[in-house]
Amino acid sequence: MAGDTRSTVALLASLLLLSSLPLLSGAETSETVFAIEETSTQLNEWYAAGDTVEITAMFTNSGIQTSIENDPSCGVVLRVNDALGALLVDGTPACRGQSQSIDLAESETYSFDTLTWNLQLDDGQYVEPGIYTVSAYHSATQSIASIDIQVQTPVDVSTEIVLNLEVSSRLNPIQLNEEVILGVTLSNPTAQAVPLPSNDGCLIELSINEESSLAMPCFANFDSLEPYEQTLLGHILLKDASLIQGTNTIQASLPSQLLLNTMTFTLDQIDSIDTSFQSTLLTEVIQEGNEAKIYSHGDIYSSSLLMTNTETETVSLQFTNTCRAEMWIIDDSGDVVFDSRMLKNCNAVEIDYILDQNEQVQFRLPDWTFTDLEGCEIASGEYTLVAEIPEFHLSSIQNIHYEKVASAGCNDPLRVEMNPEVYSIEGGFDLTLEVTPFDGDVDMRWIGPCAVMVSIIDLSTIEEVHSQASMCDYYDGRHFVLPSGASPLELQIGSVDMVDMELQPLPEGQYQMILSLETNPQTRAGFVFSWPLVDEETTMEQSVEVVVEQQPRLVSGTWSGLQTDQGTCWMLESPDEGQLLLSSAILGQWAPRQGLSGTYTIVDAPAHRACENFQAASFQVRDVEIESQPQTIEPVAEQSNPEVQLSIQEQAESLVPPVIFVVTTGSLLSLLFTFVLSNETLRIPSTTAGLWLLGLLGRTHETTDGRYQRGRLMGYLTANPGCHFRALMAALEMSNGQITHHLRILESEEGIWRRKDGRLVRYYPLTNSLYPGMNEDDLPVPPLSPDPNSLQGKILTLLDRDGPLGEFPTQAELAVRLEKSQQLVSHHLRTLQKFGLVEKRKMGLKNRYKLTREAIFLLETNTDFTRED
Repeated sequence: MAGDTRSTVALLASLLLLSSLPLLSGAETSETVFAIEETSTQLNEWYAAGDTVEITAMFTNSGIQTSIENDPSCGVVLRVNDALGALLVDGTPACRGQSQSIDLAESETYSFDTLTWNLQLDDGQYVEPGIYTVSAYHSATQSIASIDIQVQTPVDVSTEIVLNLEVSSRLNPIQLNEEVILGVTLSNPTAQAVPLPSNDGCLIELSINEESSLAMPCFANFDSLEPYEQTLLGHILLKDASLIQGTNTIQASLPSQLLLNTMTFTLDQIDSIDTSFQSTLLTEVIQEGNEAKIYSHGDIYSSSLLMTNTETETVSLQFTNTCRAEMWIIDDSGDVVFDSRMLKNCNAVEIDYILDQNEQVQFRLPDWTFTDLEGCEIASGEYTLVAEIPEFHLSSIQNIHYEKVASAGCNDPLRVEMNPEVYSIEGGFDLTLEVTPFDGDVDMRWIGPCAVMVSIIDLSTIEEVHSQASMCDYYDGRHFVLPSGASPLELQIGSVDMVDMELQPLPEGQYQMILSLETNPQTRAGFVFSWPLVDEETTMEQSVEVVVEQQPRLVSGTWSGLQTDQGTCWMLESPDEGQLLLSSAILGQWAPRQGLSGTYTIVDAPAHRACENFQAASFQVRDVEIESQPQTIEPVAEQSNPEVQLSIQEQAESLVPPVIFVVTTGSLLSLLFTFVLSNETLRIPSTTAGLWLLGLLGRTHETTDGRYQRGRLMGYLTANPGCHFRALMAALEMSNGQITHHLRILESEEGIWRRKDGRLVRYYPLTNSLYPGMNEDDLPVPPLSPDPNSLQGKILTLLDRDGPLGEFPTQAELAVRLEKSQQLVSHHLRTLQKFGLVEKRKMGLKNRYKLTREAIFLLETNTDFTRED
């Protein structure tokens, strides 16, 4: 107990070699050590209001008899510093500079009177919560010894805010054998903003079944909690040692029991799990590639679980299924947004690991592309990854921060009414928006730096004439919960200037104002009004939003079709925009075909009924710029390659040398097809759940053709290690679903491995010379192979011919020579620049284009291109 007398906390703080003492011999010296001992009797390991810090300072002589100088007017005095080093309490003014000697015999200890501190400053006010350094200072010898203490004194915070507790588990009901996560949130249930103290040292006091501890900081990084806002303070992994079967009680509060909240929950034990290794094996989540732990749209979360034997004895582990290391992820409300075991079967297989002292084994965890169980992009906020080894109940957690850059139309709009209050001002109006929930509570998660977008549409021309962002740097990433029946949430949008895009005053007429709440999902409402406003205060009536005609854009990609109950859903796989769904085309008899590639003029459009269950963006084709027919490639005969036929034991030894890894029986993991709604690194790992949840694909069955196709895939990767996903799909003429399925199986069988390369994912055969973790510079660079007959190939050829002559064409000159539109050439030049094959340089008044070194090397090594010397 913290109140018991403690052993010396601060030793060897000051070593005094008193040179004034006589030496008995050249080998004998006198040595005195100044130290302190903490003798406080507080209830907990930290100090609260009403507790007293008690320390006793002492000199110990570890040498021959000696004496030390002392000031009898003060002896030792108390000093207290805060975490920044500022001196808050200083007892040295009591020292009057008197002198005396204290004799110390050999091995004698001399103790001074106990020093005390009541956690208060000279004015009687308690210090703020935090870490403080308490020191004993001996003025005569200028010796000092210190200890650090945690102080939990009261904070000044409104009692209207609420401290909430929520326990989460992967399963329901919560089981003793499953990981249990405690979430602590701070919420403001009122319609008024509540200020928060600016204190970094305050910690939540937590009691789990009467075992007390300190947890996360008390306050988020905000100056205040906005109306109806709630913020996650943190998640805690509850250890088995602190939980019991049956009823568990958890209490949490700020210092001095402020905002105290108590919850109880019941743990039911269903199955028996071996927990004997919990004190032996240490697990840790290893995050790859992003040290800041802040992610955004287009990123991929890659991680692994590292297990270490911390004991002296050798540990032998026997796994009985393929779910060796799994993960699940919860949001700040405790809801599960991802669960790797929903996407796979834990098939029977016996695998043994033998770990000596301090030896490690690392398990690769599934990649996550920040989509939830419904295939939608998650909202901005804090997420907690729970990585576990299910068979031995070992686990670790990792916090992830995600920042969404745009709202997705994946969920239904918020169930709110928006009522603008408009006050006329010179040249525009001042706008306040009241947001009221209906049909139950409303969960609002704000996205992006600006909370509200205001657009003005001229109803005479149906054109957008004004647009502005409002309430910037207010709500980005913040979470509001509007309770049903509560007072409206009031948003002070500010002034809206009635000027056009060129800042010219708008004429009199009828206009529509579109207000967009930048939440997840985005919610919009339209309001019609006449300008100028007649009254100083005007009420605008909500109206149906007017659709503004879109500007067409170019997109390139390859077509593939998927049969659904409503017909064929045609998908265009675009390197720039990911996977897009065809809504319609206004081109007469034109229709997409499997494997057809091209560049098209498109506009956004509602989804086709055959694609209505998918969440990707839909478009209408307005024009075909260029198209190429799918190439026919002869099937590659299945070949046996002895260089890639490693036993699983050999592979494991090459990956983790100290671990003995043996597969003894059982079947390998079967995987599901995946449907992808983003770029390549997102496409491959993330949305296996997409089609599975939509019911469009069932479990696959092993066939002779499947083994043949995987043989082709292995053969191609052996000849072209490092080939990326789209290149594999094109070279082997497999559909997106086929290539994903076979890559998954080969990965689960540990025949191949992959690594992220920018926005691409490259695949390698697993061999003695190619394995995960090897130096990037040692990896082979796959040859690029653009079609020389494609427009991009023709652009490269022209630039290759002009370069040696010192001629560098402009975009317009290339369009004339290729007899294509300048818009189309510009589109492909940007693509070539993105892949590092073409660079743009300002020469005179014009931008001109030339090949990069990589492109020159490509043309020199690719026999499909004919170069002129």
